Amino acid sequence: MEQVRFYRVVLIDDSRMVRLGIREQLARATEFRVVGEAMSAAEGSELVAQLNPDLVLLDSRLPDLSGVEACRRMVAHDPSRLVVMLSIHDDPALVHEAIAAGAQGYVLKDAPVAMWVEAIRRVAGGGAMLKPQLTGLVLEEVRQMANGLSSQSLAALSPQEYRLLPLVAEGKTNKEIASALDLSDKTVKNYLANIFSKLGITRRTQAATLYARAIPGRSISSSRYV
Repeated sequence: MEQVRFYRVVLIDDSRMVRLGIREQLARATEFRVVGEAMSAAEGSELVAQLNPDLVLLDSRLPDLSGVEACRRMVAHDPSRLVVMLSIHDDPALVHEAIAAGAQGYVLKDAPVAMWVEAIRRVAGGGAMLKPQLTGLVLEEVRQMANGLSSQSLAALSPQEYRLLPLVAEGKTNKEIASALDLSDKTVKNYLANIFSKLGITRRTQAATLYARAIPGRSISSSRYV
């Protein structure tokens, strides 16, 4: 019998009721397992280090440290760490800080359940969730960080690597890219690692933005984003 694949999740939130509600909702989405819970950044960081989960759900406001700083430290320790920020604040500046710190998504706690479960599912599958109104902020950040990266930079990519970029720009997950290009998930992951290394970037939104800047008429698709 084929083993069912599920994502191991660590949930960090100082509210017991919030954690209970999220845990119950994720239990209904059979591909997730909450393997650890914490109510502070310090406790949560220890759990993440011990359990090495597939995904971290992180409150933006914690009693001992901001969620943004906690995210930054986790990603600095392990750049492949997948973090989704949970918040009650629909503040573009805070969302921008979270994305800049390495979060792959930002979900409002009062959003419809189906919406934030889908956001978590997409990030776990290798995608990213970014609100459309924040695209301009991310574009500006990438312009500043890229420091002159352009179509010449993309020329460093192999043809195999380059053909992933339009699909990344559309917000597709690794699995969707693999299916579209008839590749294995592992091959897609390796190609993306090479792309990030060659372009000197760390996030999918940066890759998508560089592609949009270098290719006339292209833009980052918002149809995939919450």
